[in-house]
Amino acid sequence: MSKNNPFIITKAELFDNQLLFSYQKQWFQEDIETLSTDVFSKLAEFTIIEKIQGADRENIRFSWEKRHFILNFDCYSQSCWIEGEDQQSTELIPDLVKSFELVD
Repeated sequence: MSKNNPFIITKAELFDNQLLFSYQKQWFQEDIETLSTDVFSKLAEFTIIEKIQGADRENIRFSWEKRHFILNFDCYSQSCWIEGEDQQSTELIPDLVKSFELVD
């Protein structure tokens, strides 16, 4: 995490085949670039495929370990999660969780 990043991931957990993130403080849509940079800093060898920006939600499609995933941000619910684009990708979500294990 960058020293200039005011957002700290307080929890990264596997739930319903998705990797859910919780943050220490509230964030806004203009913070998503910082949040996504921090998330991607935990992964080795990933490729961003596409960024999709909506009114209150942003999605970043990326590949990791030869599979495709979506990093989702929903501004209204303050939700951030990663999901697989297909069954094979979803099966790798537990491996993704290991990249985000938090140390107290």
